[in-house]
Amino acid sequence: MDIYEDNFRKNVASFNAIGQNLLAERLLSVKGNERFEVFMGSDPIDINILDHQTGATIYNLPVADAQKRLEDFSKKSLYPFMAIFGFGNSILVKALLKNNALNRLLVFEPEIEILYIALHICNFAIEIIAQKLIVLYTPDFSFKRAMDIAKLENIRVYLKLYDLEITTPFYASYKDEISAANNIMIDAILQVVTSHGNDLEDALIGLDNFLINTPDMLENYPFELLKNQKLNDLAVCVATGPSLTKQLPLLKEIQNFVTIISVDASLPILEKHGIAPDIVTTLERIALTSMFFEKTSEEFQKKVGCFAISAVSHHKTIENIKGKKSVILRPFGYMGAFCLHDYGYAGIGMSAANLSYEIAFAMGYENIALIGQDLSYSEDEKSTHAEGHVFTHQDPSVVKKMKDEKRIYLPAWGSDEKKVRTNAIWVLFRNFFIQNIADANARGRKTYNCTEGGCGIDGAIHKPFAEVVNTFVKREKTKEPIKLVMPAKKIIKKHKKQVIKTLKEMIEYGEKVVEEVDPIQKKTVEIAAKAEKLTREEQIAALDFNEIEKLNKNIDVFKKHLQEEKFMSYFWDALQAMVINQELSIAEIVVRIIKTEEEMKIQNLDYMFSHRLWLFAVKGAMDSQLQILKRHRDRLEADFDK
Repeated sequence: MDIYEDNFRKNVASFNAIGQNLLAERLLSVKGNERFEVFMGSDPIDINILDHQTGATIYNLPVADAQKRLEDFSKKSLYPFMAIFGFGNSILVKALLKNNALNRLLVFEPEIEILYIALHICNFAIEIIAQKLIVLYTPDFSFKRAMDIAKLENIRVYLKLYDLEITTPFYASYKDEISAANNIMIDAILQVVTSHGNDLEDALIGLDNFLINTPDMLENYPFELLKNQKLNDLAVCVATGPSLTKQLPLLKEIQNFVTIISVDASLPILEKHGIAPDIVTTLERIALTSMFFEKTSEEFQKKVGCFAISAVSHHKTIENIKGKKSVILRPFGYMGAFCLHDYGYAGIGMSAANLSYEIAFAMGYENIALIGQDLSYSEDEKSTHAEGHVFTHQDPSVVKKMKDEKRIYLPAWGSDEKKVRTNAIWVLFRNFFIQNIADANARGRKTYNCTEGGCGIDGAIHKPFAEVVNTFVKREKTKEPIKLVMPAKKIIKKHKKQVIKTLKEMIEYGEKVVEEVDPIQKKTVEIAAKAEKLTREEQIAALDFNEIEKLNKNIDVFKKHLQEEKFMSYFWDALQAMVINQELSIAEIVVRIIKTEEEMKIQNLDYMFSHRLWLFAVKGAMDSQLQILKRHRDRLEADFDK
């Protein structure tokens, strides 16, 4: 076997090793050079590729072109990650990977045959396995793949640095592929940044609600029992978009033969039409959501198989629910720390509809139908919900929201040409569906978007509801009701002890972290206050930069706490929104190219200043979280001892 075949074999094996089996299969299916031809000069890196279809070569002068691009990229020599379009002959890629500061290199390539050639020329096995090199064949690039990349370590806090650069003018003709790949990556970056939120108060409300709801969770039905209640072959997830109205007659007709998982907002509508869902989902932190249950009768609620309630929901919602309840842990670190695994985990998405889908998936349904999942305004752009919804399109708050928000349009259900109006929040909900459906597809599950209205959802099969019903609904046998058993009292008592034990551990660990950050935060405020009174020139001349460098090192040492397993488990979920948003700006300071002592001093100053708010926010957020934990520790200890 010659060196080129050996390189190719090792590269393909590496893709298989990290789960990129599809790319490996595509490469192995290439029969050889058909469209592209390789020319090699006397210099081992003088390798050009001719496109027989267009007559163009990838390079003008391969060695000089690669050197020029390396010089261009030198401005990014401290970037932990980069993204380029065009693998070319692989020489530039190999050279970029020699940079020790670079942790991730994304390389998009639109031609499988060029990739086939490049992977014969150089051995990238080590870099592929370590995911320092991430190869992306553009026809297979998806939002789900982009999300997985955007969440990777060494990328997440540097997302503001993302910029897709073309390696050679040859690739400029692939403008559609460049635009598509770039748009997908930007959408994923926005999803990652936005889904963390930017409201610490919201995160703390969720923590407070969870601890208020803990007794209700322990004394009601564990989610693990609900997950084992698959009733038939089809789960129908009922949202409350404008198109739901036309689906209700058929849903009523088949309600005894399918599993109906409804969002809370649809409950009053379903009662009006005589449709009793098997499961109802709710997850909002605010009390207003409880109105959906105030608008439904106690008699009707008791017909519902189970109410699946997110553990962060407002307690008034739980109080207003009169049927069977399962309070479900979300996949947050601090909830997992309590080791109450029988009560979790679902609710990674941001809406009750996302939760409905997750529950259908967790219950093992291989066929899931979505109805009322418009994720858009009605065709006349006047309404947001189905007829009979608690909030109507005449509601002043709804009218104002529609008027003020940015107009966003997405492809309509069943059509790439037609567009429907949506909004930024629904885009987030839709993106969670896209991720979850991609996971379901990978496991051979099928998701049918039967909404027959609204916007399309990538990965779902768009089919009319009647067709899916005719395919999967068996009307010979009525479904059995959901059967749940309350946990034994001794199990509940054991769980209560575990809750108190975990609360005490979280408080003890958190107090140590706050004690460590306190002097660092105070010193940063002191030096920053002194520096602010001076001009930039005076700062350079008058400040003690040895002291500032020492302070910055102490900041970096403290920041390592954020990577500790306990910190991630106990505090990260509440702090991540604030931390990530600030880290994105700090990253731009870290990657500056420093050439002079003065530039070094300016970077040290800017780094310190950028952490003044960061440290204040981290300490303040932890203090607030500790107050909540202590308050509930005392309350729950007293309550559990009764």
